[in-house]
Amino acid sequence: MNALGVGVLLLQAAHPLVAPSSFHGIQSPVPEALAARMRQHSWRPGCPTPLAELAYVRLSHYGYDGAVHEGELVVHKELASEVLNIFKALFARRFPVEKMKVVDEYQGDDDASMADNNTSAFNCRFVAGKNGVYSQHSRGRAIDINPRTNPMLANGAILPPAGSQFVDRKKRALGILRSGEWAVQEFTRRGWVWGGDWAAMKDYQHFEK
Repeated sequence: MNALGVGVLLLQAAHPLVAPSSFHGIQSPVPEALAARMRQHSWRPGCPTPLAELAYVRLSHYGYDGAVHEGELVVHKELASEVLNIFKALFARRFPVEKMKVVDEYQGDDDASMADNNTSAFNCRFVAGKNGVYSQHSRGRAIDINPRTNPMLANGAILPPAGSQFVDRKKRALGILRSGEWAVQEFTRRGWVWGGDWAAMKDYQHFEK
């Protein structure tokens, strides 16, 4: 297990998340208790990425309330250290993330996760509107950040629908991601692609690598 930051969180996956006073981040193989939940909701046979290739990441983040919280993500193990470094940089500049729960808290329902403004990563699912085409989330290689504040705009739809109030990207809002700003650059300078740069559609919440 690799540790990042001042200390290491000695917390088990089944226990409530407790916020430290400074940034802490850890990565580990997916704990068996979480793997069992994932087999019920976010992972199934036929998914393009085996559970053994995924990592469980636990990290500190500032919430919309200005307090420090502990969040959790499941990402591809090749990206786990980089994800920790990115969120450490976001933490240092107090970029707010309202919630960060594994999508299994929503029974794998991406719409429910987005509606709750939940930041999440792995979920074995198809690309929206492209049945049969696996999303990069299915590979643990994509993260959606503050999806209500940073909605997806495609084919006349706004997802989640409550994101309609944030279609105007000049609007001041907590946790908003804008082109050229430092929070987006923390990802893109490391080779991540931001959905806000896409031409055919805009997916302001989405980063993938």
